[in-house]
Amino acid sequence: MWPNHRSQLSQSNGIASLLSFLSKAYIVDSAKLMVIGSIIEAGRRLCQWLFVRFRIQYSITAQFNQGDPAYEWILHFLNDQKVWRRAYDFQVSAKSSTRKWGISSLVTGETSIVKSESVEYVPTYSQPQLFRWRGYWLEIMRSKPQNEIPFIPRHPQSSGLESIFITVYTLDMSVLSAIIEEARQRYVEVTRPDVIIHLADMLHLHHTAWGSVKRQLRRPFNSVILQEGVLDSLRQDAKEFMETESWYTERGIPHRRGYLLYGPPGSGKSSTIYALAGELGMEIYSLSLASNFVDDSFLQRATSSIPKNSIFLIEDIDCALPSMEDTDQDQSNIINGAVVARRRTRRSVTLSTLLNVIDGVGSEQGRLFFTTTNHIDHLDPALLRPGRIDRKIPYHLATKEQAAALFTRFFSPGCISESIETGALTGKIEGKHDVQLITNLSKSFASQVPSHEFSVAELQGYLLGFKKQAEEAAVGVAAWIEQERQYKREEEEKANERRSKEQQEKMVGNVQGRGISLGSLGPPQSLRT
Repeated sequence: MWPNHRSQLSQSNGIASLLSFLSKAYIVDSAKLMVIGSIIEAGRRLCQWLFVRFRIQYSITAQFNQGDPAYEWILHFLNDQKVWRRAYDFQVSAKSSTRKWGISSLVTGETSIVKSESVEYVPTYSQPQLFRWRGYWLEIMRSKPQNEIPFIPRHPQSSGLESIFITVYTLDMSVLSAIIEEARQRYVEVTRPDVIIHLADMLHLHHTAWGSVKRQLRRPFNSVILQEGVLDSLRQDAKEFMETESWYTERGIPHRRGYLLYGPPGSGKSSTIYALAGELGMEIYSLSLASNFVDDSFLQRATSSIPKNSIFLIEDIDCALPSMEDTDQDQSNIINGAVVARRRTRRSVTLSTLLNVIDGVGSEQGRLFFTTTNHIDHLDPALLRPGRIDRKIPYHLATKEQAAALFTRFFSPGCISESIETGALTGKIEGKHDVQLITNLSKSFASQVPSHEFSVAELQGYLLGFKKQAEEAAVGVAAWIEQERQYKREEEEKANERRSKEQQEKMVGNVQGRGISLGSLGPPQSLRT
C-alpha cells in the first residue's frame, strides 16, 4: 500500500514541477515580447523624431489652403510638372465650366495614352508624391479636411478645407519664393484666354467665401455693341486707376474705384464687365446679395478675401436692398393706420454693412467695384455718393447705329445666304464686294429698327435665328418687330389687370383695417373711368 502511495505522490510532484516550469517559461516569453515590443516602439518613435528633426533642419514646408488664389497657382503648377503621372488616385468628373484642374488624358503604359473630350481626371494627390524641380527635391501632399497629415502640424484655419503641403528639401527660402512666382506666372499665362469667375457658395460657407471657380472664354472687347465712346472711356478709366496706385498713396486717397452700370435689361451691362475683365486680365468675384446664406458677416468676410487687381461684382443690387418705394409705402401704411400683410423677401444684408465694405473701415483697396441695376431710382442716395460710386454709366435700348454695328459684327463676310449665291448674285462673293454687301444689308436692317425700343439682346436673339442667312435677316426684321410689339401689348394688358386687381385688394384691406363699410365707398378711381 505504501509503495503505491509514494508512486502517486511522486507523479503529482512531477506534474506540479512541470506546470511550474511551463508557467515560468510563459512569463519569460511574455517578458521577452514586451521588451522586444518596447524596443520596436522606441525605435519607431526615434525614427519619427529623427525624421521630424531632419525636416526641420533640412527642409521648408509651405501650406496652401483652398479658397486662396495661391492654391489655384500650385494646383496648375503640379499639373504642368506632370506630377500626376506618378499618381494612382483620381476623381473622375464630366467636363464643365467649373475649374477642377483635371487632365483629359491618362498614360496607361509607356506609350499608351487614353484621351477623353468629355471627362476630366482630377488627381487627388492623397499619397505623398516626390519630384524634382531645378535640382531640388519637392514632396507634395494634398489633404482632405478629415485626414490627418503625419509629421506636419495642421494650421488652425485649415479645418474644413482642402490644403496642399509642399516640402522643399532645402533651407533656402528663395527656392520656395521662386516656386511660387513661377506657379503664379504660369497660372497667369494659362488663364489669359479665359475670364476666371469666382462665385460664393454654401459648400464651404464657414471656411471660405469663394468656393466655386468657373472659367469662360475671353470675349473680344469690341464685340460689346454700345454707343460710341462708352467702352473706350471705361477701359481707359480702369487702366489709369490700376496704374496710379502710388499717386493715390502719396496723396492719402484710398485706392479704390466704383462703377454703377444702370439701364434696361439686355442693354449690355454684364457683357461690358466680362469683356473688360478679359481686356485687363482681371478675375471677377461675383456675389449675389439675394442668396439666403449671405448676411452681414459673410459679406465682410467675402470682400476681405478678394485679392488686389480684381473685380468685385454685385449684379442687380436693387433686388437685394429695400427700394425707396418700399420704404415710402411702409411709412404710408403706418401713417394711415392700415394693417396690410405683405410678403417680403428675406434680406440679411443691411445697407450700412454694404456701405462699409465699399468705402468704410472694412473696405479693401486696389480693386474695381462694379454693380448693376435696372432701376437707379430704386437705390438709396447714400449708395450713389462719390467715393462709393465714382462713375455712373447709363445704358439705353439699341439705337440704329448699334443695330447696324450688331448686324455687321454678327455676320462674317462668308455668311451670305445660299439664296444670294444662287439668285441674282451668282457665284461666290469674295473680298471687298462681300464686305460691301454686308454693309448694305446692315443699313437696310438698321433703317427698319426703331431707336430706343428694343434691347441689343433682343436684336441678337432675332439674328440668332439667321446665323447664315444675312439677307433673310434684313428682310424679315419688319415682321419680327410687329410680332414683338403685339406680344408686348398683350403682356402690358396682363400686367395692368394684375395691378388693378392688387389695387382693389389693397383698398379692401385698408377699409377692413379702418372698420369702414364697403357699401359706403364707391369703386376705385382706376375703375371709375
